[in-house]
Amino acid sequence: MTIVECLIRAVFVSQGSRLGITTVVSTDSIRHMMRGFADEKQNPLLYASTYHAGDYLDPIAVAQAKAKRKANKPTIVAHPNISGGKDVTSDGKSHHGNSELPRRTELIGNKQMAVEGYKAQSEMVIDSLDRLITSWEEQKESVVVEGVHLSLNFVVRIIVKKE
Repeated sequence: MTIVECLIRAVFVSQGSRLGITTVVSTDSIRHMMRGFADEKQNPLLYASTYHAGDYLDPIAVAQAKAKRKANKPTIVAHPNISGGKDVTSDGKSHHGNSELPRRTELIGNKQMAVEGYKAQSEMVIDSLDRLITSWEEQKESVVVEGVHLSLNFVVRIIVKKE
């Protein structure tokens, strides 16, 4: 249990009933529960420390995926009316859905692998958390979620989904 989780639990034990909050859960607890459904050989990312999750990813696959995402998202530098109706990218070429991978994909560094590992692990936890939140919502229960796997993108995704 993290210090933050202890503080949150302490506040909500004393004040939670007044606010109608009955449940406090951490993303690490969710990850721990997920381990019960997959052994370490099946999914080593679930068992890895969040800080070392990148060690369990294939650096070549990660580099290729990043290169593919980059190839599919050209940087627009000219307005379509100025460039004759075509999107002109930073390399000066017109692109219409060309998503070829570069011939040579450079591997990414250890820091970026750590970030990619964190993102991959977070995505697994977030998928389970999303289902749990839906369940709590159906039961009309209030919940506080805390943890390192939470992101602004996830919160926005939940808000949009619930509207």
